[in-house]
Amino acid sequence: MLAWEANFKPGIGSTYPIPNPQADFPVLPKISRADGELLCKPREADCLGKVRAQRDEVNQVLARHPQRLARDEALSGFDYLWTDMPLGPAVPMPSFGASMGLWHTAIAANFLDGHTSQAMDAACTQVTTMRRLHAHSNTLVSTLIFAARLRGAVQLFVQLLGAFPADAPLPASCAAAFVPVTEADIDLCPSIRSEFALVGSPELFGKQEHWYDNLSLNAKATQRMLAPRYAALCNASLPQRLLSDERVALATAPPGFDIFDLVSNSAGTILSRIPGPAFDPCLARQQDVAASLRMGALMLWLREAHDHGSSLQQRLAARPAWMHFAGDRHVEVTADGKGLHMDVRDTTTTDPWLTTWPLPAGL
Repeated sequence: MLAWEANFKPGIGSTYPIPNPQADFPVLPKISRADGELLCKPREADCLGKVRAQRDEVNQVLARHPQRLARDEALSGFDYLWTDMPLGPAVPMPSFGASMGLWHTAIAANFLDGHTSQAMDAACTQVTTMRRLHAHSNTLVSTLIFAARLRGAVQLFVQLLGAFPADAPLPASCAAAFVPVTEADIDLCPSIRSEFALVGSPELFGKQEHWYDNLSLNAKATQRMLAPRYAALCNASLPQRLLSDERVALATAPPGFDIFDLVSNSAGTILSRIPGPAFDPCLARQQDVAASLRMGALMLWLREAHDHGSSLQQRLAARPAWMHFAGDRHVEVTADGKGLHMDVRDTTTTDPWLTTWPLPAGL
């Protein structure tokens, strides 16, 4: 890959074929569109209901893809989703969705088969796994994908908890999955560093091989002008602001330049003033991840702190401080008394996340 990257010239192509790291491995059966429709998505409103309604078909899908399921479950043995490969516009993107939904669906199917404790242990292990990989990722795409998978894993846990016998002990993995939220759960800095390395790389603009290539575009000078926009997400005070769950908006002042930039880097000056990526939605998603973890922990706490002598509102008021939410999330008991409502921060998607969380059984 290093040799190919060094030889690659944008607009011209490469004398080497793009390396295929899968060439020496057998091709697994792909998840068809029909199979994918049967699997639970991260935003699935009722994964248990979906699997229950199509039990035989779901069993067949899981039976068709045992290796993909095993590989997804094997993510629990890894700590990082990290790349040190040179990032460039033509570097292949990992196929993150190749097995997505199998583990999620298999847990629900196992629960419906009566293996409730085993399924609950798997659901909590999935939360821990997605939480760890989301926190230990250094590309923006992988961070956001595992943010979605983590939120979906927490939602599945809460769905199972609502159907889990109130007097049955929970696996130890559940307490481990919902330890207090930390900076690692919301920090975007490692991913933004990689994103900046890609956006500001000379390869993006074409490798400059002659002195006269720098007359209108200087890659290093352009990177310098772009740097403050990305550096804002690595500000030392930002993690605590995100953890406070208060709404955060980054300043978007255009980069500064002077007469020397206009003369020696005219094209780069123009490029640097084009509106860049909007990072506020990414920060909102990180805060929604933290809020989901808090909600899962709150449901666990309500179940363990069960007290028939106090109302649900009184117990909510007595919850640990780290399980509190910002006022604009409007966390409150639903009208039917069977769940909690919580608004989400990121509303940019056309496929909205759930705002109602079912209460544990017996409350």
